Amino acid sequence: MPTDYYAVLGVARDADEKEIKAAYRRLARKFHPDVNPGDKNAEAKFKEISEAYEVLSDAEKRKLYDRFGHQWEVAKRSGMSGDGLAGGFPDDFNFEDLLRDIGGFGSVFETMRGGAGAQARNVMPRDVHMEVELTLEEMDSGAKRTFSYRVEDPCATCKGTGSVPTSRSQPCPHCNGRGTVRGLLGFTQPCPVCNGAGEIGYQRCATCSGAGTLPTTRRVEVSFPPGVREGQRVRAAGQGAGGASNRRGDLILHVRQKPHSYLTRDGDDLITDLKVDYTVAALGGEAKVRGLRGTIEVTIPPGSQCGQTLRLKGQGMTRQSGGRGNLLIKLHVQIPRSVAGEEKRLLEQIAQARAKV
Repeated sequence: MPTDYYAVLGVARDADEKEIKAAYRRLARKFHPDVNPGDKNAEAKFKEISEAYEVLSDAEKRKLYDRFGHQWEVAKRSGMSGDGLAGGFPDDFNFEDLLRDIGGFGSVFETMRGGAGAQARNVMPRDVHMEVELTLEEMDSGAKRTFSYRVEDPCATCKGTGSVPTSRSQPCPHCNGRGTVRGLLGFTQPCPVCNGAGEIGYQRCATCSGAGTLPTTRRVEVSFPPGVREGQRVRAAGQGAGGASNRRGDLILHVRQKPHSYLTRDGDDLITDLKVDYTVAALGGEAKVRGLRGTIEVTIPPGSQCGQTLRLKGQGMTRQSGGRGNLLIKLHVQIPRSVAGEEKRLLEQIAQARAKV
């Protein structure tokens, strides 16, 4: 039985977009292949998490999934929408059986499989979705990646119909040559494959075995703009699966952020931790902190407290609209566990002096 996407992410069915994204990021970091090298179970779990997020993070896909379960893609291809029916269907619901029961519509699926009546079939262009993981450095400065993937393009022999003309006609296999079929309510209606003629003049395409498409390997270089964010979609127009009339869908790349070793991104800002000696925190001084583009010297104000945040303007992420965000530095004051000798004597003098204040 297919796994419930909500259960995969561990969220309620009424979870909002923010909750779904937070759950995905938490689980993705835990099961990411880079964090679990060689662990096939973690890799499979990561793919399952990504698949669930791919559907639930998209408003229209989520509507379809909520109503049709794991048949949502079939429903979408059949022209249904997430708002089409109120009750939804169980995961084992078979849309082909439903449409076949309605009568002539059953031929739609024979046509899609390249049946003898496939002369009415048109291959539709389809988008190809892929996930790409970028480092913070790549997201900041922009990057180029080359992708190789397989798509189904229309067969050149049959032009994507799945069938080719023959020199002589033959009985229509859908209506057995009668020219009519019986619909849902028992009424007789013209056969939608032969249009009531009872005969067809097409046969299955030998090149694609009636599928209408043939697998093609595509290789494309895609540019990611500076400031690209996690969850953003970068579209390579015309690089998806082909359709009739030489039209193609798009390649849609879903951006994910690779975890960074010492920086955390918050919008256009970056967050890092800095350890400072207690004497520097008390008296003030200079310290060095690692930013995204190198080491930066920062001034520690006198009397700085543990947990205090310093802000360096313009040292965060590049904004797509121009400029840069900030680098937020969280201070961690380091207090020695033990003191001795001259340091202890001086601290005792300071303690006595402060007691008189």
